[in-house]
Amino acid sequence: MERTLRVLGIVPYEGMKTIMSSLADEYPQLCMDIFIGNMEGAACIARERFPSNYDVIISRGGTAGLLKEEGFPVIEVEISLYDILCALRLADGINGKIAMVVYANIAVSAKMLCDLLGYQIEIISVKNFEDLEPTLRTLSEQQYNTVLCDTIANSIAQRLGLNSILVTSGAESIRRAFNWASLLCRDRNRLLDECRFYQEILCSQMGQTVVLDEQGTVLFNTEGTVSEELLSILRQELQVPGQESTRRITRCLGGMAQLIRVRRIPVGNRANIAFCIEPRKVPVFPGQTGIRYLSRQDAETMLYESIFGFSGIINEYRRDIDRLSSGTTPVLITGEDGTGKDQMVSALYLRGPYTTSPLVFINCSALSDKSWSFLLEHHNSPLTDTKTTIFFSNADILSPARRHQLIEMFQELNVCRSNQVLISCSCSSDGQIASESTEFLNALGCLPLHLMPLRKMEKNIYTLVNLALGHLNIDQTDPVLGASPEAIRLLQEFSWPHNYTQFFRVIQELVSTTSDQIITAQTVSSALQKERYSGVFTPRSDGTAAPLDLNRTLNEISRDVAIRVLHETGDNQTAAAKRLGISRTTLWRLLRSETSQM
Repeated sequence: MERTLRVLGIVPYEGMKTIMSSLADEYPQLCMDIFIGNMEGAACIARERFPSNYDVIISRGGTAGLLKEEGFPVIEVEISLYDILCALRLADGINGKIAMVVYANIAVSAKMLCDLLGYQIEIISVKNFEDLEPTLRTLSEQQYNTVLCDTIANSIAQRLGLNSILVTSGAESIRRAFNWASLLCRDRNRLLDECRFYQEILCSQMGQTVVLDEQGTVLFNTEGTVSEELLSILRQELQVPGQESTRRITRCLGGMAQLIRVRRIPVGNRANIAFCIEPRKVPVFPGQTGIRYLSRQDAETMLYESIFGFSGIINEYRRDIDRLSSGTTPVLITGEDGTGKDQMVSALYLRGPYTTSPLVFINCSALSDKSWSFLLEHHNSPLTDTKTTIFFSNADILSPARRHQLIEMFQELNVCRSNQVLISCSCSSDGQIASESTEFLNALGCLPLHLMPLRKMEKNIYTLVNLALGHLNIDQTDPVLGASPEAIRLLQEFSWPHNYTQFFRVIQELVSTTSDQIITAQTVSSALQKERYSGVFTPRSDGTAAPLDLNRTLNEISRDVAIRVLHETGDNQTAAAKRLGISRTTLWRLLRSETSQM
């Protein structure tokens, strides 16, 4: 009986995992498990899962190279000519200077295709992943706008402000790797050279114990898996100086206070960090509806995994971000719905002075009475913090009484001097801000930052379409390579009342509904027809209006209406319920629906 080859697939993105899973059925001799991981994340998966469980690893690009350096048997998924051609096709027609940054074995094929097809794309070869960031920085200095690259370079390019298109691996490339895997069978022995170290850690310990190396990779965990929330907290502690002795910290995790003992233990010529977590049965900060604490990782995810990050829209404001994030003067961010106010806050936070503290995200439209009391009266209110970034979203929706209370609290506690304060407000379609926004601007001395609507940036639509397709193709078995000129024209002529957020959602729909590799005008016309609804606005005294988004569920719209009526009645629930023609109990349920959705 033929021995089954146990294969560990470690791929950098979801789309490649989908293709590998579908092709695995063609190879009954392969017993395969597939995980998503990149570079150090992939190495962590391999170290935790490979010994005694698998015979070989299938991966690609820089990740495959790193795993080979660590001594794992790896079959690399090569990038084919077709894979390169798909990426070149997406870049065709994008304005500005374009470069492809790839390893030497890919560069030769890429240059041949560019010469054959007449593409004006600079092909740059790198030897290893350490060369990627210096190379991309040089391209940025040389005014290159877009790069074609692999997964590692893609994340670096986004961080440096370059537009990027990922070179993905197609089905045939993966099938060739499977063919190689079917010929190989390798056994590996389990490594236990750190047994003494783990025994010392576990001796007389209670609660959960997690061990990280100095790069933040999980080496050991007593409770199966480590939650992303806990892992984010522990990795932040790796950056804290003075870890030579045991120290104790208290952090909020899952709504409970956690006592964490941190100990740095030398192992050979390196050191690992042990965390012993002991939960305290005391809730932290009750009644915080509408108040969230985001880590640096959360802020990076909010920015870089949105259209504002991967398409480079945020880079249009790079000078403003550098100027406004360098000090502690409060910033008032204004713009229409969907212009990226929350993502701009993430960018300002990440460039600001307080990234070691959480980003306090306060959604004014979701604040309950208890939340409001917590903000103004509790000794743990974020308004009493120092060296923290505090963001008030939709501040113009606050009632006059609450606005005045908040401004007085800012002034009384000198909140703006001790923290980085960011405030967002809506504006009308002509860019005019409401009197509610002006109160913050004048009373707090805010620096204004206005975000432009998409309809005034129609010249960027073509580039945005291709960059969005490049991002979405990561999860597609059959990539979409572009849109016809007539389809682009229709997208440029559309008014986009909900701006970039609506635009990306429409592109997602087009990718999922198109049957061809090129999006047609007919497909675009059908999608945009569903977007041509009339906006409903709540009038303000100064003639501006806050848009009521109808592109949501009935429950969400009903709750929004209830909140607006409540504010217009001075937070008088009896008056608001009477005006809406519902009972106070029904009004209370509408206002509580946000909590149940979170």
